[in-house]
Amino acid sequence: MKRLLRRTALLLILVLILAACGQSPATQAPETTEAQAETENDNAVISTADMPKGIVEAAAWKEAYPAVVSTFERNAEEVKTTYGGSEPYDYLEAYPYLRTFYKGYVFEVQYNRARGHVNALEDVVETGRPKKGASCLACKVSEFNEMVNEDPSLHAANFVEFVDEHITVGFTCFDCHGETPGVVHTNRLHLNQALERNAEIELTTQQTSCAQCHVEYYMTTEENATTLPWDQGMGCEEAYNYYQEIGFHDWEHPGTGAKLLKAQHPETETFDGSFHQGVGADCTTCHMPQMEVEGETIRTHHWTSPLLTVEQSCLPCHSGQTAEQMVAMAEATQKPVVERTKEIALELEEYVNKLTEAVEADTLEAEELEQLQNIHREAQFFWDYVFVENGEGFHHDDKQMGYLDHAEKLVQRGLDQLN
Repeated sequence: MKRLLRRTALLLILVLILAACGQSPATQAPETTEAQAETENDNAVISTADMPKGIVEAAAWKEAYPAVVSTFERNAEEVKTTYGGSEPYDYLEAYPYLRTFYKGYVFEVQYNRARGHVNALEDVVETGRPKKGASCLACKVSEFNEMVNEDPSLHAANFVEFVDEHITVGFTCFDCHGETPGVVHTNRLHLNQALERNAEIELTTQQTSCAQCHVEYYMTTEENATTLPWDQGMGCEEAYNYYQEIGFHDWEHPGTGAKLLKAQHPETETFDGSFHQGVGADCTTCHMPQMEVEGETIRTHHWTSPLLTVEQSCLPCHSGQTAEQMVAMAEATQKPVVERTKEIALELEEYVNKLTEAVEADTLEAEELEQLQNIHREAQFFWDYVFVENGEGFHHDDKQMGYLDHAEKLVQRGLDQLN
């Protein structure tokens, strides 16, 4: 009850602040023509006639937008916060139970924390995980996406050959803006198709830019096409029900025989329905706050944790707090989710190991084995959906706690059966 009252009070305060500002932080991108677009200052209008054309490195735009590009270049920095950040490390070493969960799948081979956006192409090329096809580039580079829009069969093209023959530019301005600065441009086929199929899903213009990659997805069995499981809504339960309906699985666990699902990075789905979304915030409000850079006021293009930019990301709305207080509040939200994720991981690991032992001993009837395999499938997906989400509990802690509670109930039911 105290938590509800506190959130209600915060909601009223934020609504009043946003109303006083005269605009929602989730303002839609302005209408523009091909020849001109508003700059990040929202004041000057710049002709794009002599601007770079096509998919080019961000550095090609630096003369026209020096402040913006200088912040974009900071995405190469490797930083950390208490629970997140872009400093790379080996997940398999940090969380040994992942080797049990992902046994028999490519994530058992290598699984590192992702670095910043500018390293996206290098990281996917250099990873030791085997790749089924070129669709692994769908979240990384526009050169692939522009081509696959014309020929969807390229999803199944040989990854190495496609990179060698066609990829010259990593993540860059084109991924979000095309050739028109200041205008959101989405070229990810998987997102555009999902929104066309599900007209009831509403995202702000800014959210569609981030939802090109920060989403749960899977590769279709025959075409190897990157696809979003949104046909029953956005969320873990909705995705799981969708996978159940189409009979999809990523791999079969060699120990338990369960047909498993590997969750990706569902930031968009997790944020949906959150407290901050309810007061009009979206991805850009916190991750692209307005800053003064090189004498200009721009929206930063250094996508990092808002806990590293508290003055710009948080204090414009939370004006009665200090930066230190905001960090403490955020980490107090994250801590229970992170700790509960680890607790349930150990319970899930125990279950998988016991089920593996029972399978090896051949002590289970076919019907009971199927029930226990289904528990493994569902519990691990609900757990993984929280583990892989990059907000580390902040984007929607209540929703994520619900997913973890569901996973734990399933695991306990399974353990009771095995015991």
